[in-house]
Amino acid sequence: MEQIVDGLGKLVEGINSVEAALLSNRANEIIFLNRKNKSQRLNALIELAQRKKLNIREVKNKKEWKYNDRHSIVALCKPLKIYKESEMLQFKDSNFIICDHIQDTNNLGAIIRSAAAFGFDILAIPSKRSVKLSEKVFSISSGGLEKVNILMYNSIFSLIKKLNSLDIWTIGLDMTGNTRISDINFNEQNLALFLGSEEKGISQEVKNKLDVISNIEMLDNTESLNVSVAAAIAMHEIFIKK
Repeated sequence: MEQIVDGLGKLVEGINSVEAALLSNRANEIIFLNRKNKSQRLNALIELAQRKKLNIREVKNKKEWKYNDRHSIVALCKPLKIYKESEMLQFKDSNFIICDHIQDTNNLGAIIRSAAAFGFDILAIPSKRSVKLSEKVFSISSGGLEKVNILMYNSIFSLIKKLNSLDIWTIGLDMTGNTRISDINFNEQNLALFLGSEEKGISQEVKNKLDVISNIEMLDNTESLNVSVAAAIAMHEIFIKK
């Protein structure tokens, strides 16, 4: 998959994502596919773009539509900022999601959407050996990337050290964890929730560096949950307790 880091988020596709880009004032131009019976939401987005005095361009027929066939509206935007490990200090009062080599685009997009919904401000992803941020991730996150800052890290061990120095509690989510996520008392503690790869989960070396390894209570006849589903459950549990 093509890596889109420089100029991340310059193209945003789909009604939810375009709406979020408009509301965050990143959009410069709106392009939509002409339909005789436009939906109310599509009309509302076009009207919002008109009020913001943006460039609006209509594509007359589907043959000329060069964007994803699933969508009928896109936004051309100012790129999002990508943060580095060295810039973490400004996020010392934030909650983090740490993705340790997530490989699936759908999972990453769904995790970002849940992070936006449950108050996790920072998504940290490795610069190598991970699914890359792309227009598809933007679409799946359904506007979530407008509300979550992206931080790229080179070494997860260096990242853990920086989190510790900021007094951010590090929690690994793993089916072999010895503490149920529902049993943890979070109080007002800022935390970083670690998610391992779909195939291998969190490595033992990383687990050894974290404060807590937690699990999600479920029936014994289920082997494991999809990582994005498990992440959503854990984030919601933390959200309602905090």
